[in-house]
Amino acid sequence: MKVINTRTRDEIAKLRQQAYLAAWPAARQLEAQQDMLNGDPVKWERMRADFSAIRALYPYSDTTPSEEN
Repeated sequence: MKVINTRTRDEIAKLRQQAYLAAWPAARQLEAQQDMLNGDPVKWERMRADFSAIRALYPYSDTTPSEEN
């Protein structure tokens, strides 16, 4: 008998939030957003790519990949 432990949506959300803030603290997120609004999207695109990788690392078990984006 094989036991599979699946995380709840709340657990996944907490893991994602921790990972988002570890990779991009709130002040850095705001800086990326401000730079994007000022016409320099480099940090913004890097942050979005990092967030996408985090979502792939911690997927919700009840969604398909197309629902994540």
